[in-house]
Amino acid sequence: MDTLKQNKKALDIQGLELYDQKGIVEALIFSSPKPLSLHEISVAANLSSKSAEDIIDELNEEYTTTNRSFRIENVAGGYKMFTLPEYHPYISRANKREKELRLSTAALEALAIIAYKQPVTKAEIERIRGVDCDGVIKNLVSKNLVKIEGRSPAPGKPLLYVTTDYFLEFFGLPSLEHLPPLAEVSDVKEEGLPKLRLIKKTQSDDEKVDSPDDTDTLFGDLNIDEKIGEGVMEVTVGSQKQPSGDK
Repeated sequence: MDTLKQNKKALDIQGLELYDQKGIVEALIFSSPKPLSLHEISVAANLSSKSAEDIIDELNEEYTTTNRSFRIENVAGGYKMFTLPEYHPYISRANKREKELRLSTAALEALAIIAYKQPVTKAEIERIRGVDCDGVIKNLVSKNLVKIEGRSPAPGKPLLYVTTDYFLEFFGLPSLEHLPPLAEVSDVKEEGLPKLRLIKKTQSDDEKVDSPDDTDTLFGDLNIDEKIGEGVMEVTVGSQKQPSGDK
């Protein structure tokens, strides 16, 4: 009897793989609390990476055509479902979430430096900003936007800081390669970074970034004023997105 049940279950799985591959991929992404890579999806769904990617494109086309409230986005090296920005106020109202991600201007400046100079030491961040950054960096680490990634070979072997996968997810970036390249404006020289302005297109109500000068910006107008050429950088990054509900 057990053998019959096992055989039936195996046949059911095989049938599902043959006729509902799209549903399998959708279920995998929907149920995952973290972005899933194409490799993870293809292994779980018994598909090639190309087939999995094609199915994701087809799903997003269906969501757009049928005016669904969510999309599958490529963030932090994987795929995850997000609700569209226009639905965020209703989600927030229903969930009544109070959790907020608040960052001071100092924290945003340090985060911008780490994002573009990583791996970078605390001393280098402080040299660029001109002030002590110990508390600011600890704050960024506690919020899982920055992490320690080994030590520098420099005297004293200071800690090196880099951004996390959550940083990519929060800013809606597939990878660090999708950060707007500084070289488009001016080269990053030893003296530091140009003035940065990274603009957030949309903002979720349950995770807000405070900026005293402009609530529509992620990094605001950050005065990282060390002279390097004549360029002032003004770039745009992807939207911060709202996950499609707690699963």
